[in-house]
Amino acid sequence: MSDNARIIVVDDEPSVLESFKMILSIKNYNVDLFEDSTEALKTFAKGKYDVAFVDIKMPKVDGLELLRQFKEKDPEIEVAMVTAYGDEHSHARAIDLGALEYLRKPFLMEEIYELVSRGIRRRMARRDQAF
Repeated sequence: MSDNARIIVVDDEPSVLESFKMILSIKNYNVDLFEDSTEALKTFAKGKYDVAFVDIKMPKVDGLELLRQFKEKDPEIEVAMVTAYGDEHSHARAIDLGALEYLRKPFLMEEIYELVSRGIRRRMARRDQAF
């Protein structure tokens, strides 16, 4: 199940992207990394990804808007918001917009794996309910 997970990571910090790449490559996940939210939006297509990790604070299009647009294009995508600057308002807004989770930096490898697994399970459960 998880070996075929397709994941998109959007964060304007190259070191964070490198961490995600290292962590996710251990499990052989299919991963696309973006420093730029605008480029991520151009590449994003319905059904292409199972799980997204999106930084909240980014230039151009912020993470909450990116979450909204991802969900608009693909309501089944599971999106985990990532932040070093969490606050109650952005947390509540992310959950209202359909975020899977609100992950604080620095994060642990196990947290990433658990979120991918939970996201995949939720997608599969929704698909099973549709049939």
